[in-house]
Amino acid sequence: MMSRRISLIFGMLWLLAACAAPPAPTPTLFRTPTPTVEITPVPLLLTPVQTPLPLPALPPLMNSQSSKPMALHRRTLIAANADSDSITLVDTASLNILAEIPVGDDPRSVAITPDGTRALVALRGDNALAVINLDTLQPETSLPVGHLPYGVVTDGRRVYVSLFGSDEIAVLDVNTGAVLHTVSVPDAPAGLALSGDWLLVTHFYSGQVSLLNVQRTPFLAGTVNVEPDGHLAGSIVLAPDGQRAYLPLTRTGLALISLQYMQDWFPAVSVLDVTTMTGDRAARLTLSALDHAANRPSDAAFAGDTLYVALASSDAVLALDAATRQVQARIPVGANPTGVLADDRRVFVLNALDGTLSVINTAENTVSAAVHLTTIPLTPQLLRGKILFHRAGDAALSDGSISCATCHFDGGADGRTWINFRSGPRNTPALGGAAALPPYNWAGDMAELHDTIEDQIRNVMFGDGLISGEFDPTTNQPDAGRSADLDALAAYVASLEPWPSPYRLPDGSLSEAAQRGMNLFLSGSPDCSCHSPPLYTDLKAHNLAGAGFSLEEYEAFDTPTLRGLWATAPYLHDGVAQTLAELLTRTDPVHSVANQLTEQQLHDLIAFLLSL
Repeated sequence: MMSRRISLIFGMLWLLAACAAPPAPTPTLFRTPTPTVEITPVPLLLTPVQTPLPLPALPPLMNSQSSKPMALHRRTLIAANADSDSITLVDTASLNILAEIPVGDDPRSVAITPDGTRALVALRGDNALAVINLDTLQPETSLPVGHLPYGVVTDGRRVYVSLFGSDEIAVLDVNTGAVLHTVSVPDAPAGLALSGDWLLVTHFYSGQVSLLNVQRTPFLAGTVNVEPDGHLAGSIVLAPDGQRAYLPLTRTGLALISLQYMQDWFPAVSVLDVTTMTGDRAARLTLSALDHAANRPSDAAFAGDTLYVALASSDAVLALDAATRQVQARIPVGANPTGVLADDRRVFVLNALDGTLSVINTAENTVSAAVHLTTIPLTPQLLRGKILFHRAGDAALSDGSISCATCHFDGGADGRTWINFRSGPRNTPALGGAAALPPYNWAGDMAELHDTIEDQIRNVMFGDGLISGEFDPTTNQPDAGRSADLDALAAYVASLEPWPSPYRLPDGSLSEAAQRGMNLFLSGSPDCSCHSPPLYTDLKAHNLAGAGFSLEEYEAFDTPTLRGLWATAPYLHDGVAQTLAELLTRTDPVHSVANQLTEQQLHDLIAFLLSL
């Protein structure tokens, strides 16, 4: 098995800096690391491998439907074009384009009602579900559903939408569009698979799968831990016999509660035995052992007994015998394949970053046609940067095991703390808005965005680098302009915005608790001046001696922004605080301000911080 080293991307890493301590002078780029004092040791406990409460065994889940960025009804295929804010309809017999229809901001998945009359499109950017009339090829309506809708499926009676941001499943009446129920589920629900009375839900940042019974009033039956170290689990598909569910994901090594250490990335397809509702480790398809260049399995589909797996960062599809776990073919496709569908004799692959559909002939396992779906409306530089951000199979960028998107899907954070950085453990930050907050890295030791990107490519992703010649990220020599690809990658990162908070009211305003928390935050008691608006950072480094983790080499850290805080747990540079409540109440002389507040004030302050 090829060794896979881990990392997190771009050292734009910050720490939740002092809410109480006065700022120290900003350190120079060439300061010498100094030791810190250990405080509040955090136990490294293994995440339980088994589900605490066993789930009921299910009968085989036949005739299932999975949420995907494509849907197929008879001879009409519909593909979601996330960057173009549209869907494209294709006649699968002639491969002619029937229509490209604007639908709304950032369509992520598509379902078609069983009667073939309407398409339902989850709009991540609009927090809505678009309804498209397939007879008139016109939008009917856009229905508010909740925060960051991701997956959608329908049984013709009701519509089920996973709400990635608010940790819920929304259930709508297919005729009226009314939201009938919302069911709370664990963190980041994403992929859906529906069969009869049962709905399976993946959780994007873990290897968990939740089970909902939807026969009458939908309810959460429980959650099973299929893969303890699973990550990027955005899809789930059922085998033709209905006995196993397959989850394309990336394993991240030992899953520890506060610190995570591993030597390898493991792209895999994990397996849930639905007849026992347990993870089937013996049936797992470890793609890194089958294809050394596999990265970011994003979706899968069965054509007969063959499982076709889209590799989003490898620009390829693997054809696998799921029973023998043997590779039948590796099929190059377009840029960033995110969805795969199959009919009787063909497999359709959605290439998200070149706006095409690859058609695979299953008899030969070769691409027989490519269909142009949309013209992506990004500037050439931004599109090039986005492609590079999602690409692992380029020696200049990576050793093949990781792409920028592996840790920063959609510019977010993976919720993990990586211990194998040369300066100590580092918690993955979100990248939204990061470019406007120099200097970069948690230590604030790089002045230019290009510096930190190139440094992480070379020293964390083990790529050859995008700059020709000597490179030193800590000097004052500008690196912008030295590589067109690095300029494009930096431009794309600079275009990312923080994810909007689900803790805001539907009109975007603050709740009453968050309003009280804002008044408290701005009152100066406790002193949170290091995070003053509008940036919610003072762009300075602070000496945090006495508050660092025991393996730390630095004691001064760059103040992070609090924008998008709701989506970046765990907290602090070493990820030792799992929640904001823990951060504000643990024995940390810098951030523990809870003893200055009433219980209500602490609740209000957290409500405000989560709303940013």
